[in-house]
Amino acid sequence: MAQLDNNTSITNTTTPKGSHLSEKELAQIEILHKEGYSNRAIARKLNRNHQTINNEIKRGTTCQVRRQKSRKGKVYTYFSTIYSCDAGQARYNRKIPSNEGFY
Repeated sequence: MAQLDNNTSITNTTTPKGSHLSEKELAQIEILHKEGYSNRAIARKLNRNHQTINNEIKRGTTCQVRRQKSRKGKVYTYFSTIYSCDAGQARYNRKIPSNEGFY
């Protein structure tokens, strides 16, 4: 678990509008989200807009499927959603067009 003081933020620098989330910030979002922090609380700790956090969590949320077979042979399927910063980054990278062929 991340040890955070309630009165201090993880990063104390202000970020200009339009700047991308760093890998460190993505990892911090994942940890804080797993610990149950709200999007607004995460945004305050990272000095980011709450909508940026919301967009990232929405982008990185994936559905996981778990199947369990009973003794009688019936298969039960369980669905759960989790946030993964790696999934969010992969989805983001697919949306950006490649610069190949441009000078």
